[in-house]
Amino acid sequence: MKAHLAMRLLADLMDWDETRATEEFAWLRLMVNAKYDHYQGYSPGARFYVNLISWIGQFRPADRVTAYGFIRRHLVFVSQSEMHHLVALSMPAIQRVMRTELAKSLDVPIYKTWGNRDSEKRLALMGIRTLYVALSDGAKIDVFRRDNEGVISTEQVVAASEISNEKWQKLKEALRERLDASGFVAEDALFDRVCLIDDFTASGATLIRNGDGGQWKGKIPTFCAQNASRIGHFLAADCCIHVHHYLASDRATNLAATSVRQYGEAANAFRFALTFSAVLSEQIVVNDGSPNDLVTLLRQYYDPSIEDKHLGKDVWFGYRQCGLPVVLYHNTPNNSVAILWASSGSKNTPPAHRMTPLFARKKRHADHG
Repeated sequence: MKAHLAMRLLADLMDWDETRATEEFAWLRLMVNAKYDHYQGYSPGARFYVNLISWIGQFRPADRVTAYGFIRRHLVFVSQSEMHHLVALSMPAIQRVMRTELAKSLDVPIYKTWGNRDSEKRLALMGIRTLYVALSDGAKIDVFRRDNEGVISTEQVVAASEISNEKWQKLKEALRERLDASGFVAEDALFDRVCLIDDFTASGATLIRNGDGGQWKGKIPTFCAQNASRIGHFLAADCCIHVHHYLASDRATNLAATSVRQYGEAANAFRFALTFSAVLSEQIVVNDGSPNDLVTLLRQYYDPSIEDKHLGKDVWFGYRQCGLPVVLYHNTPNNSVAILWASSGSKNTPPAHRMTPLFARKKRHADHG
């Protein structure tokens, strides 16, 4: 759709006068060109303006001001370049934890580890004996590897968290070669740190949670259970599972830290560390304490037919009621408020409640039958 036609239709829908339209269109041009049009969930010929007009059109005229105001003032859209910047911030965050651990073991302030020949040698060894593992296809592990060319080798990066014995053996052989080439001939070819890398965590539940019957579930317990038997063969006895996310909600960081500590006390097989390139402020969260007109909008235009066994019920604030106004350039998290991403699937839904997404979400799970 031509931009000027889309703007004219939008102005009609919003009942803007010329002054207001001029102001809003200037902002829209900037955001659409820099961010919104690059959402990877859009199909060719149906980008942001087309979706915005359909999305605004689903609301009654009296509610359109609230809906547009939500996009104008609350939406957090993480572009590809911004995500790649967060990837670039990852290694400094990871190395900071390594240096902190070293300083603690030497019982010296962290600043004294810089410029100290023995400290730098031990840090180099820690770096060589670290494995980087992608937790999902959103981990941008290829970008991470290229950003750290010369700091880590290709053989230190694994694209999937389920690692076969054959793959572990190849990783160990490559580690032995790196140790020998770097003058650490006497060191065992065992990884003493595994960095599990992912792009975003909103609730922390996918990462780790205490499920029914006290069973620990999630990506961290799964990885630990799969690899506990490899301690002493491929992993050092005091191996650290270091989980790094490029972006996280404040809620997820707090819940994950508590759960990981409890899991570590129960499992007692690994050490754990959590780091993040950036953390979203709790102030952006939409919940029952948000402006009444926005909360009413989220509830009033909610369609229960979007619910399934993975989402749960009453998710107008998103999965696990996270209430995030967040869109990532490649997909919209289901932890974000439903009016951003939800699409009504049932033709039997009353017209007043059928949901049209602004940034349609690509589902990870699908229900059958």
